[in-house]
Amino acid sequence: MQLFDPRTQPPDAVPYNSRVSRRNALRATLVLAAAVYLTAAGWFFVLAPWSSFWAIRIVPAAPFWLMTWLDSPAVRGAISGFGVVHFVAAWSWLDRAAGNA
Repeated sequence: MQLFDPRTQPPDAVPYNSRVSRRNALRATLVLAAAVYLTAAGWFFVLAPWSSFWAIRIVPAAPFWLMTWLDSPAVRGAISGFGVVHFVAAWSWLDRAAGNA
């Protein structure tokens, strides 16, 4: 049985390992899906509190004691900040995946 020795074999003779290739493809797909989700959620949390949808659908549907909180600019800003945290998390996932590639 002849073992693979990269010093004696040409570069195109590198054995193909489909299991590793599939695992890397699956990992890249999952990282991309998570980054897309986090980015979409980030856009929602950044934009929704300042939209008419928020004022028409969310605030009136909330319990009375919660209405004043949801209508306050500070709470809206905190929810938008939560959206920014989602953007940072998405960037972190993509950066880490690019570093492992």
